[in-house]
Amino acid sequence: MDNFERNHTNIQLFEDLSDDIISLFLKQRNEMREIWGRNPNNTLSFDKLIDEITAMPVTVYFQKQKRDEKSDRPRQRIVIQIAEERALEMRTSLWTVNNDAFTQSYCLLIGKFREIDFFNPPKKDTISKTCKIQLVGPNEARGSNESNFTSLLKEIESLSIPTQEINKEKDQQIWTKYVEALRRLIKQKEQIWKIQKIDKTYSERLDQFTEERARYVDVSINEKDVAEQFEKELLDYFGEEELDDYGVSNRTAFIEFNSFRELTDEEETMVNDMASKYFFMLSDDSPQYSISGEFKFKYSDEDSRPQVIEQLKQVLYDEYEIQLNIDENGLIHNNEQDIPHIIKIIDANFGYIANLFEDKRIHHTVSFKHNAVVDYELLSDVKKYCRENGLKLAYVKKEDSTIVIEVGAYIPYDFLESFGLIRVKQINRYGTRTRHFHYENVENAQHVGKGIYESEAVRSKDERDALLNAIKKANSDNSYRQLPTRYVFEMGQTEQEKELARSFKTEVDIEEKVYFNLRKSDLVITPDDIKEYNNIIEDIKGKFPQVDIENKKYSKAYRIQYGKGDSSQRENIINDIKSELRLNHFHDIEYDAIKNFTRVLFTYRFKNTSERDAFIQFMNNVTTKYRSILTISFESKSGISNYQFVKNEKLESEAEKETLKNIRRATFIYMNEEQYRNYLSSIEIYGDSAFVKGAIQIGAFVKKSRNRFTFKLTEQFDEFINGYNSPLYDNNNSSVGYIKPIFPGELTNIERMVKAMYKVTAPGEKKNGYPVNRNLPNFIFDPTTARISQEDLEEEKKRILSNLNESRLESQPKQLEAVAKAMLARDLALIQGPPGTGKTTVIAEIIWQTLSRFPEYKILVTSQTNLAVDNALERLKGKKLVRPIRIGKIDKFEDEGKVYSSDRLTQWYEAKANSKEEDNNSDNAISEWIKNVKSQCINDSAYSDCVDLWKSYLDTSDKVIKEKFFHSYLEHINVFAATCSECGSRNFADVYQQIFQKGQDTMVETEFDVVIMDEASKATPPELILPLTLGKKVIIIGDHKQLPPMIDENEFSEALEAVGAKKLVEDWTKADYKISQFEKLFVNAPEECVASLDTQFRMHKQIMNCISQFYKDQKQLQNGLICGIEGDMDNQNWNLKGSRWHGLQLSPFIDPSVHAIWINVKGTESRVGTSYENIDEIEALKIVLNSLIKSDGFNEYYNHFTKEEEKEIGVITYYMPQMQKIKSALYPTLTKNEWRKFEQYKYENVYKIPFRINTVDRFQGMERNIIIISTVRSDMPKDPGYKFNKQYPFALGFAREIPRVNVGFSRAKRLLIVIGNESHFSHKPECQEAISKMHRIDIEQLINL
Repeated sequence: MDNFERNHTNIQLFEDLSDDIISLFLKQRNEMREIWGRNPNNTLSFDKLIDEITAMPVTVYFQKQKRDEKSDRPRQRIVIQIAEERALEMRTSLWTVNNDAFTQSYCLLIGKFREIDFFNPPKKDTISKTCKIQLVGPNEARGSNESNFTSLLKEIESLSIPTQEINKEKDQQIWTKYVEALRRLIKQKEQIWKIQKIDKTYSERLDQFTEERARYVDVSINEKDVAEQFEKELLDYFGEEELDDYGVSNRTAFIEFNSFRELTDEEETMVNDMASKYFFMLSDDSPQYSISGEFKFKYSDEDSRPQVIEQLKQVLYDEYEIQLNIDENGLIHNNEQDIPHIIKIIDANFGYIANLFEDKRIHHTVSFKHNAVVDYELLSDVKKYCRENGLKLAYVKKEDSTIVIEVGAYIPYDFLESFGLIRVKQINRYGTRTRHFHYENVENAQHVGKGIYESEAVRSKDERDALLNAIKKANSDNSYRQLPTRYVFEMGQTEQEKELARSFKTEVDIEEKVYFNLRKSDLVITPDDIKEYNNIIEDIKGKFPQVDIENKKYSKAYRIQYGKGDSSQRENIINDIKSELRLNHFHDIEYDAIKNFTRVLFTYRFKNTSERDAFIQFMNNVTTKYRSILTISFESKSGISNYQFVKNEKLESEAEKETLKNIRRATFIYMNEEQYRNYLSSIEIYGDSAFVKGAIQIGAFVKKSRNRFTFKLTEQFDEFINGYNSPLYDNNNSSVGYIKPIFPGELTNIERMVKAMYKVTAPGEKKNGYPVNRNLPNFIFDPTTARISQEDLEEEKKRILSNLNESRLESQPKQLEAVAKAMLARDLALIQGPPGTGKTTVIAEIIWQTLSRFPEYKILVTSQTNLAVDNALERLKGKKLVRPIRIGKIDKFEDEGKVYSSDRLTQWYEAKANSKEEDNNSDNAISEWIKNVKSQCINDSAYSDCVDLWKSYLDTSDKVIKEKFFHSYLEHINVFAATCSECGSRNFADVYQQIFQKGQDTMVETEFDVVIMDEASKATPPELILPLTLGKKVIIIGDHKQLPPMIDENEFSEALEAVGAKKLVEDWTKADYKISQFEKLFVNAPEECVASLDTQFRMHKQIMNCISQFYKDQKQLQNGLICGIEGDMDNQNWNLKGSRWHGLQLSPFIDPSVHAIWINVKGTESRVGTSYENIDEIEALKIVLNSLIKSDGFNEYYNHFTKEEEKEIGVITYYMPQMQKIKSALYPTLTKNEWRKFEQYKYENVYKIPFRINTVDRFQGMERNIIIISTVRSDMPKDPGYKFNKQYPFALGFAREIPRVNVGFSRAKRLLIVIGNESHFSHKPECQEAISKMHRIDIEQLINL
């Protein structure tokens, strides 16, 4: 890489500016160099970076950040340019240095730091200074108390915390990639299963109450290829050249690298993700690192002995003319008189590697007759022992009187010695999945069937690899690989036989004469002559007639001994080496002696490279003194790495549940082999947009049990599989086919968002089309590009007041301003509406003013939720000029929206007069119009006959009347209302064409003159953009002080990673995920485009005061929140619109003047997975409800109201488990089916009053007269070892997020009751302030009321 050179053309000359240069002391943390080096996005080395920022004065940009919540220290963001388009970004906090008892100096402690893209210097809420950087070590106490530095600190603190910077290009990329990722994730749920078998179809009754029957079919799928697929993915990812071995079974798997290999974080994540797909996980003891090698004694192996013998023969003949007569076991058979000469020649020429000695020992095999038994209890113990000793993947079985272990690891000879078992065989095995007609013979290996070769002749890795290559070559099959090695263990002696052997040894052992090797059952007699030998044998047989001793004749023998000694000497040398290794703390070593210790294999398990290198060095050192007789070698000095996988039963179970959850509402299709191949080709071409051609819909999914699906058949598939020519019954057809779930509904919504995003991010490209407003791609991400009207705002206000529909606006300057700015906007208007501030009133007035001036205009009212859309429609009821229509599924609408439902209007129109269908759909806008026409008829008696006839005609529901009013209503529709997702639906487009095509030959483009979007702060950019692409002008309404979009940061980044775009959000913090697009637009938009509503009409002032501090920093709300019903809120007339009187009295709990209460409960919180519940607060809730009902005035209050929502008490909590517990506590007898029909059973509780129970997220947009909130979190954990609930503000959980608190508190109109731990929540200043404005009481004070 070229050396980085600073671009000196932009450098200022600072020689004359020394007085203006600030000494900036930056305190380093430990390991900063390592942290910097681990970030792959940093282009400079750490040393180069330090040089760049300290070599000369630099321009530093400072921004204020939120204070540290733990230490309350000021924090800053610092940016220093280090290259043409790169900068160093640091997050710092103020650090105080105590110089002495009287003086202090200051520096900035570096927190996070990294390189970032740098195109333009930050300007908004930023101070730039020329600074000379001085780095302070972690243990140094240096800083500055110069006036220019302390003044800088004060300047930074006086700044506002900067809002999210505008980055149009990056935001466009992020959100376009996000919707593409959503599409991919949906497609990933479309798993394809290969069919193993389709059973015969059958019919069953639909249920026990009907005779109607349906046809079903069971489809079995093939899941056996899962292991093969996992193995293939591992092999493809790492490559065969890097792996020494690998394997996957049903329950276990492993990969073994042929060198030391630590997986990178990325590789480990990839492997874990790969394994989890097949329900495996890395075992807890992975990875296991080991290094293997061998000790080899010189000239002691059979290959080198012939060389020694040939040289000895030659020298002996040349010097003594003696022919050496030696057998293959090294015994000399020359005459006795030749022996001294032979000894002399050996000593003189080969003494360092061999010697000749008289071997007086005569070996006899001794047998103690017994019947060895291997039972299943012993088998079970051996299995457990294997697991406990690291052989979790071992397959252990019983074969006759032996124990067989198959495992891909080395097992030493004495591994099962404690069980009385000895290893008698080590069988290397090789196999392939490829089937051959014929298998070739291979030397040193035996083919045992099914393509498997076995060999007992392998003793080293080289021999193992050579044999594997020979098998591959012989069969022309490179897929052969080593299978787990088979070790065979036989039972040794019984305790009775062992005791006999011990007695035998005790009796017969005579020092230097008789020795019995108990382990080997070897009796060694060393006599001086034949007489002594015969006496010894006779004596032993006499004492132990029951013991079988091998018969041997006395003979005198001489033997050549190689390697400076026999096997016992070699064993002693190895034991000495072992001892030295143990003394130096090398314990985890396995040994395997081969050929009487002529070679000793070893394997050492290490934890890191330092341990490995220390072991290698020590092994080389310890064998130095034996270098004349042995050598040491290593298979690979880097070692090998073994990663073991085990089956994740929980993951497999959860995956099965997730699969069922994913496919429960899916549509299943059938593909034959050709269609399947075509689909795979389509994926290669079209990616996530791939489609299946010609597939047959199977039917409704009923259930899945392991590998069997049950479907309720469609007629088409029933006919297909039972037809005469069905390919399913072709015996020659090897593939039955495939089944695949598809998600047309969910995928359609995503496709709508993708299409809308492409209109904004790539307008006109690849048939993407354009948004109606061609400037939308700019201003929706950068509001400063919105076109601004040049008309006077005050003049616009006058125009509105001259034709006002909502009289309230005369006294509401902020509402009037919002309407005026919306009317003047050319591209964009943004309206912030805090809780209860009359957003629907503003929306209604905007619609009225627009249609009054431009009757031909078309308006779209939209929001994320049906509730918000219907709330907006409620205000339009009965408005002149306004003809709304509601698009979507009517069963999801509120009553206010159902009146305008396109389906209800059509069904009413098409229903027969006076029919049940007509009556069911009669509550609609056209019927209401007819009623209004009827009610507004003149009462002049001169026309009474005619008018009465007209009225009776209107009452008849005559087809002509219905047709006239129906078509007239459709012709004058000017307000469409639908959710964001519905705006892209075919139904929406069809209704639009039906109304506005008006006889034209071609379809008209769907477009609106104005799009009004409510509750926009909860919408992500793709959700915003979908309806906004349809508008010439957009008016976006929301409140960024309430809930932002529900985005899980892990799921979000994982989704982007799925499309290779995770880097786009690598610099996002937790706060970034909580900033809505509405907030970005609102805080950055020109003043002409934004307005804030300040007067709330929902809640009593006491309740409002509990949330007013959340809006302190709103520069648009100079006077904070204002109560618009202050004059009427305490009026005892419940019918008065502004009255918030409740009239409840129960001392000390409540009186009519109290509207906000904090019930202090020192409850115990419990963790439920990653969530929480608090049973004590549920008990407190019951006490509060009992107190409410017992209050004086409750019956009068309750009976006064007739609407369900006015009677309901809202119960809100911040956690789903708590919500479920509350539901169970208040409705303990409700069944699942009854919960699905909750509206019918909401009075079925001990209090006989209706409740609306939900989490705070689902309550936004709703309001109730009485709201009770369970906060859940507490500083008293159920688990005493859990300490995180003392770490503030994190211990507050969701409640530390002020928008959630704001939404919860602001749902109440007349009475807010909060149940929680006061001392716990007072750690959050905003919460403490809210609590201070409430009537506070301990739960104990209510128990006996």
